[in-house]
Amino acid sequence: AIIDTDRTQEFEVLQAVKPHLSTPAARFLDSDGTFIGTPALVLDFTTAESTLPWIEQNGVSSLPEKLAELAGAVHTIPVDDLPSSLQRPASGDPLTDQIAMWKHTAHEHVEALPIFHYVASWLDTHRPPSVPVSLVHHDFSTANMLVDDQGDLVVIDFELASIGDPREDLGYFKAYAQAAPPDIIDENPEAFLNRYREITGFSEDQVNPAVLTYFLVLGVIGVVSQLSATGSEMARGNTSATNIAFSLDGLLFGQAAWMAATDALEAALDGEE
Repeated sequence: AIIDTDRTQEFEVLQAVKPHLSTPAARFLDSDGTFIGTPALVLDFTTAESTLPWIEQNGVSSLPEKLAELAGAVHTIPVDDLPSSLQRPASGDPLTDQIAMWKHTAHEHVEALPIFHYVASWLDTHRPPSVPVSLVHHDFSTANMLVDDQGDLVVIDFELASIGDPREDLGYFKAYAQAAPPDIIDENPEAFLNRYREITGFSEDQVNPAVLTYFLVLGVIGVVSQLSATGSEMARGNTSATNIAFSLDGLLFGQAAWMAATDALEAALDGEE
């Protein structure tokens, strides 16, 4: 695998979120590969369809509010209902931890990454108003969503989940959609934001287009840091997993997306002054 994750923790997360979300139930855990040959989960079969083929047939107009409802459901699960093993902000503040991860990733990479230092400084300067911590999926994208028979979105794949700032998922969704459109949020941002704020109780200052742009940059660091680390391992000769090389182009795409996002937000902020 490109990224190693804990199947036992994912199993516990799936059991905890099932009462709150539309997601296939986890039925069996082979934590050490005794039965299946590799650590694995067995989930319920679902007839829900992959999101992008569904959109090709049905269009996207109904999905912005559906996406808001799914995100709102994820982000309003009581934190006390979640496994104690989930990573929580070490500093007590998820933004501080995520910004520190940008700096740490730059320091640990096999090559110098000055853009990571730039991004960390920019994020620190432009922090938005805080919100309560919640479950964060950390790979919240159409690749990990299905559409059921009622046209509602189903979420899968909680292997990267942690406790953090819920808006990280929204930013990650937008970052991913730049590489794999459509951006469901952009189809009707007002409908999405209004419905999401209604469900979560967040204010317009806490969740708005500028804040989503901020989290577009901040919210990808979890995946970026792991890709960067595995790429460094390949460069040092510590792994022969050549499939890693094909994922590293995401870092190059990400750099272009980060610069575009920071430029756009700087321009928007200048216009408010």
